[in-house]
Amino acid sequence: MKLARLFLLPLLALSLMGMGKKQTVSVRFHVQANPRDGESFAVPAKFHNPDRDGFVERVASVSEREIAAIRPVPAQDDSFGCVFKLDLHGTIGLQTLSTERRGAVVVPVVNTKAGPRQLPEMIIDKPITDGIIYIPRGFTQLEINELQKQFPLIGQTGKRK
Repeated sequence: MKLARLFLLPLLALSLMGMGKKQTVSVRFHVQANPRDGESFAVPAKFHNPDRDGFVERVASVSEREIAAIRPVPAQDDSFGCVFKLDLHGTIGLQTLSTERRGAVVVPVVNTKAGPRQLPEMIIDKPITDGIIYIPRGFTQLEINELQKQFPLIGQTGKRK
């Protein structure tokens, strides 16, 4: 029993430290998966360019935890695009991913209180070494507003409150 307490107390303390300000929007990037990987590793997805069914990895390759800053941009279809600048960990992961999985599809998923929503997928056509992911369209004004509350704009320092 004492041994269990020794492990549970630090775990509880770590989880409480992470319960600061809850994010209201998340953005995650899932890479195309092989359907033979099984339900534990791959989930069905609908690709739109061209329209077809496929699978993406259940675990995101890049998530909002690795986003250092953003830059929203208006899109021609009345939605918004967004540039995501990743931190060092995200930059290295993206470089590795884009080198090893060239030709694969990356599916961005934005998750809000309304639930998850898939944005237009992108094909990995070359290694990405600068840690920047650009989604040209698909975000709503509300999603951009929430992202701006969570992340600084590219070129500014510090997180927004």
